[in-house]
Amino acid sequence: MTFRYLGIPSETHLPDRLALRMLVQTFRPELMDRLVDKAERRERRRRLLPAQLMMYFALAMWLFGASSYEEVLAKLTGGLPEMFQGVGDLATAAAIARARMRLGVEPLKALCGHVAASAGRRSPPDDGRVFVFESVAMEAPDTPANRVAYGVAETKDQLKGRALDVWLASLTDCRLRASAVAAITPSRESGVEGVLSEWPHDLLGAGALVVGDQELVTPALWQAVTESGAHQIWCAAERGPARRHLPVERELPDGSYLSTLGPDGPARGSGAGTVVRVVPRTAGSGPGRPADPGARPLALVTSILDDSVTADEISARHARVAELCRSGVGQFTAQIAGPRVVLRSKSPELVQQEIYAMLCTYHAVGHLVSPMYSADLLSDEERGPVV
Repeated sequence: MTFRYLGIPSETHLPDRLALRMLVQTFRPELMDRLVDKAERRERRRRLLPAQLMMYFALAMWLFGASSYEEVLAKLTGGLPEMFQGVGDLATAAAIARARMRLGVEPLKALCGHVAASAGRRSPPDDGRVFVFESVAMEAPDTPANRVAYGVAETKDQLKGRALDVWLASLTDCRLRASAVAAITPSRESGVEGVLSEWPHDLLGAGALVVGDQELVTPALWQAVTESGAHQIWCAAERGPARRHLPVERELPDGSYLSTLGPDGPARGSGAGTVVRVVPRTAGSGPGRPADPGARPLALVTSILDDSVTADEISARHARVAELCRSGVGQFTAQIAGPRVVLRSKSPELVQQEIYAMLCTYHAVGHLVSPMYSADLLSDEERGPVV
């Protein structure tokens, strides 16, 4: 389908039209209208760019990342003519930017919340959901407002040639392509605090498993996961060729050991008096696979204390779960935007709007660019809690 918009020849290919229709099928217009009304962002007079259209525009920016504002709008309205016939005609980039500001961040953040709640309702409490803690770096335009919002103190001259980093921290259910809780912060380290500030009390459940990079664990995060009833397995680098990074308190027959997480930093502990199990291992090793002598030493730190579950079983489960987690938010952004995600938005509110829109687009079309994993990936035992 080829058409002209502001004199711009634009073509919406069949895959693009299918992706746009998938957005609409996932997020129905009545849902978009309800969230816009709840956030009190409904236009008060007839607008060239109504709020519902801008909700879909925010999502479509991630489908057409190399296109200008005008081209994205042209592809959106041309790909969905039955919804947007004559809507948005002749809108300029400046008008589109103003319409994004009128929409704000709250409707897109609420749409993310709707995705998380819907995913939770589709999964019984004991289904063994797997969540990965992800940290994804993005580059925002270097504007005074973004610099202030994301904690950069240097002057513009000092920043010249450097990226203005924004970090997304997400607890992601990769099987359902849903971010259960997310935070947008100026640094990787502050992502944990941001996630905890948004943490719903009923987020996980007894059948869930959380995996991630142990360097990011804080006392509060470990405690939040523990109180939810979920198990957790964090992968951590050893602190030297012959030193374990957590003290041995009791050796177990399979070579793992019990230790206590302390309160003085993520590398040395994550919660005073919290008993954990450490499974020393080497990256690339596992059941049936010899350790690579040149590999980086790693350990698995887990809440699974029952020694009837062997270290090999924990390692095997982590390996299979890690495979599942390769279809997370980080993989999605790398597939659609490359190794470095560059945002368009020049204000902090629109940076957040853009990132929440990405999480919604990931839910709707992520399976088109990321590996698909069926329920058969995990065994019957692994679908339930590991105790």
